[in-house]
Amino acid sequence: MEENEQLTPAAATEQPERSQKKPYQKLRTAFFALCVAFLLLAVLGIVLGTTKVQMCREVRFFSCDSRGFHLVSCGVQTVKREYAPIAVDSLPTPDAALFGEAMRGDVDYYETGEIKEVPIYEQKKIDKFIFSMVIVVQNGSIASDERQTDMIYLASWNPLQQKFTAVSVARDTLVPLSEDEWKRINTAYARGGVGLLINTINDVFGLDIQNYVVTGTDELITLADGVNGIPATLSKEEAAYINEACGGSLTAGKQQLSGEEIVTLLSDRTSDNKGDLGRADRQAEIVDDAFRYMQDQFSSEFLYPFFRTIFKSIRTNVDFDTLRGVGYEMAVSDELTFETLRLPFDDAYTELNVDGAYAVLPAFEKNRILLRQALYGKDNAESSADGTETPSRAWVLPIVLSVAAVIGAGAAVLAVRRGKKKRQGFEKS
Repeated sequence: MEENEQLTPAAATEQPERSQKKPYQKLRTAFFALCVAFLLLAVLGIVLGTTKVQMCREVRFFSCDSRGFHLVSCGVQTVKREYAPIAVDSLPTPDAALFGEAMRGDVDYYETGEIKEVPIYEQKKIDKFIFSMVIVVQNGSIASDERQTDMIYLASWNPLQQKFTAVSVARDTLVPLSEDEWKRINTAYARGGVGLLINTINDVFGLDIQNYVVTGTDELITLADGVNGIPATLSKEEAAYINEACGGSLTAGKQQLSGEEIVTLLSDRTSDNKGDLGRADRQAEIVDDAFRYMQDQFSSEFLYPFFRTIFKSIRTNVDFDTLRGVGYEMAVSDELTFETLRLPFDDAYTELNVDGAYAVLPAFEKNRILLRQALYGKDNAESSADGTETPSRAWVLPIVLSVAAVIGAGAAVLAVRRGKKKRQGFEKS
């Protein structure tokens, strides 16, 4: 038995060589496997990047049932601008004739049928930590094709400072829609949808807004009634205005208004003799009152049913998790700062009257500075109206994966070569 176990000289020579070569063979196989894995990782990164970049930043309609939220359809895209934006500061001051043309009604596009959906143009990011958006309350229902609006808000959320800012935009604010056409700002929404409205605001006021939420006054009534109304402090004139429109018996002072009453108050532009500027101020105040009320009434049992109601009542390109996260953080924050303002700002506009038509011409540069301070807390933020493409966050993961793949594959190749050289040197020795 012992004789059979003894190895011949040749076999004794071959055995060490096989045992010496085996670790290097395993190492080489492992590194080649790593190369293949890193190659697959790079392909995955490219696929993810292509998919994310081509995926549209679209209008999202959410419906709700007992199981949760569902994406129903999409529409407005975010694209790179292919032409220079309007250079507002280089435009000549509009003369009386142009003012008259700009202020002659704001529904002429329905007569011509020139209604289209304009894409949102990418903008250079002013502050990557701040989430900003446009909020539009369309007259009537969001299901309607008649996209008139008397309520436009610019909003920003700064999670680092726990600050939410809402700026009510006077719908009679006069802005250029092209180099030779001025119109009230709500015309942009009616003529080209939320895309043209966002592009106009970004160009004229040097902002970087890409996100939006659109609802309607019909949906707003439902939302307000869903929280048992909204409190508001009324003047005698405001109470009389609501009573006449809604047939109620409200009096001056703090009142709990129904959905219909709150929407009527939001539309009021006559009771204080301040026209559209007074209405914009009132809209800012009501938003503040509504938020304070919601924060006081907040409970976890109330939050989720209310969000289900909200998502049945809006169009947005913001995903549900983001909206829910912002809303939840605002609702539970003990250090939240909430600020409401009006655009154009005080002492930064000129009121115009042409043949009985009214509009407000903003001082663009002054309003740009004040808006940056309000929305971003910046005095010297660079203008984002140059149309520079915003680096897509969708590329971050693909870039990281691809770089990791290249580095990993390179390291694997070098390791294999070094292992091969060591083995050759060992064999020679």
